[in-house]
Amino acid sequence: MGYTLGVGREAPKFDLAAHDGSRVSLAQFRGDWFPVVVFLGADATAAAVATGALNGAAEQLWGLRGQVVGIVHGDDEAARGVAAEAGRAEFPLLADPDAAVARAFGAFDAAAGAVRPHAVIVDRAGKIAWSADGSAALRPAALVAALRSAAR
Repeated sequence: MGYTLGVGREAPKFDLAAHDGSRVSLAQFRGDWFPVVVFLGADATAAAVATGALNGAAEQLWGLRGQVVGIVHGDDEAARGVAAEAGRAEFPLLADPDAAVARAFGAFDAAAGAVRPHAVIVDRAGKIAWSADGSAALRPAALVAALRSAAR
């Protein structure tokens, strides 16, 4: 379910290591692409399942000028582990070892001490255009619909 928390504000910047050894920053998407930033919960198996589902939506999102960027709470090894458990990752899985990026985007549940499933679409100007919390936020159909709306 979408909500307005953070919508319209400048998206927090990040520059993190990806599961494939590259580095990905929010700035590299500015002006042309809509980064679809997904925060995968603390459970590695659930994160791998979500990654597998999002692999299927990556092409559709790409056609809308959207690029999925997965944020994994953990180090480089944790990000690689999620990709391996999913079988592959059609998009970068970024390591957020201290959950600083998750905290900046409001995806950290302080009471539970863990990152929760959360998704954010950032517009071409670097502002948050859409945001949603919970497992439903990571459903491919929800992300595609949200990006269609945000890209108008």
